Amino acid sequence: MEDFVIVVNRIEELQLTEDRQELELIFDKAKRTIVGGMNVILMRENSNGKREKFQTISNEHDFEEYRKQVFRFL
Repeated sequence: MEDFVIVVNRIEELQLTEDRQELELIFDKAKRTIVGGMNVILMRENSNGKREKFQTISNEHDFEEYRKQVFRFL
């Protein structure tokens, strides 16, 4: 298993469209990655298409905090 990358821009789009189902799919995969001992890497894609890493989540507690933050806006 390898690290799971979440592109935060995509999460923000899904929040705007209130696509709970797609968000759940992404976060289920991410949780399996954490439970499997790997990391979830948060990246932001700039206007040039370049992705920049800005956070690594390596444990379930931090992951659940991030998940709560995302779903709080729905």
